[in-house]
Amino acid sequence: METAQPTLRHLGWKDVLSSVLGLAIVIGLIAWGMPHLLETSWKDIWAQLSRVRPSTAVAMGALLLAGWFCYTWVLIGSLPGLRHFKALQTNAVSAVVSNVLPLGAAVGIALTWTMWRTWGFGKRAISTSILVTGIWNVLARVTLPVIGCLVLVAGPIEAPRVVVIGAGVAGTVGAAVVVVCALMIFSDRVAAWVSRALHAVLSPFSRRVREGQGIDHLVTDQRRRVEEVVRAGWLPMTLGMSGQFLLLFGLYWLAARVVGLDVPMAELICAYAFRQLLTVIAITPGGLGVTEVGTAGLLILFGGSAGAASATALLYAIYAHLLVVPFGVAALGAWWVRTGRVALASGQLSPPGSDPDAEGEPAR
Repeated sequence: METAQPTLRHLGWKDVLSSVLGLAIVIGLIAWGMPHLLETSWKDIWAQLSRVRPSTAVAMGALLLAGWFCYTWVLIGSLPGLRHFKALQTNAVSAVVSNVLPLGAAVGIALTWTMWRTWGFGKRAISTSILVTGIWNVLARVTLPVIGCLVLVAGPIEAPRVVVIGAGVAGTVGAAVVVVCALMIFSDRVAAWVSRALHAVLSPFSRRVREGQGIDHLVTDQRRRVEEVVRAGWLPMTLGMSGQFLLLFGLYWLAARVVGLDVPMAELICAYAFRQLLTVIAITPGGLGVTEVGTAGLLILFGGSAGAASATALLYAIYAHLLVVPFGVAALGAWWVRTGRVALASGQLSPPGSDPDAEGEPAR
């Protein structure tokens, strides 16, 4: 079956309206919602943020870069032949697009596809890699609430009952998703069952699904290739993802300590796990605004002061969402100057001298 190529479509007025609306929601949530919903003030928040010193800011930046580098093992494990520098370049470009644009994940996938094609990777290998990394990211983010739930229930945390119930629900759902996805990858029967279930749920809303396109190919036809990649690369992908989240939690912990948030480690773990889950289900670019208000509110329920909790969420967001912009723009510019401009201008999706449909060793 021919592998569909993601495309960078022209932006229309609906895209512009969506971007403006998404930006307005982010600004409203942070500028107005955070101080009012959390019963604090910008004066208190800025007072906490002013405690950040240059040495601490540099250390936080180093943790962020180290986390990005750990994620290169996820990409390398899903796309054999990819090297760390190009994986880091791809990750930076995809991150800035996803964090800046509403529904930027689709644009990030199209850019990733194009960059990898110009480096000589085959269509099937790329499509499988994109699917595998997507699964790994979702599984990681729904696994974290399971960990948070265990910490909350078994650890020395005295949380409100509503928080404990919410953690239990999130942990149960997360565990179920992980189990179903694992079975779907390694079982034809489960994959077929999931395909039928998704078709029944989505067909009323999509003509493409009603006509039998999309779901069967995604769940059933690609399953064997996904299984092959997972069997070969599950260890580096898992270690890379775990290292990334561990380092980013270090960044979160340092942000909390530098602004004076007096919350024990166990509570911070729960708040961080909740934040990562919100990035999956939030409606704004990268979950910006929603994650900050949500996690700051949870930290307040855990006993933190409103000003310090809000400052923690904002300081982490500055690194997770804004610092990626110059790196992503630089990575995209470097790719365009060295490879993309020549390949796309000539009408090719692979550098001269490479086989566009090759599945073997890509161009270096």
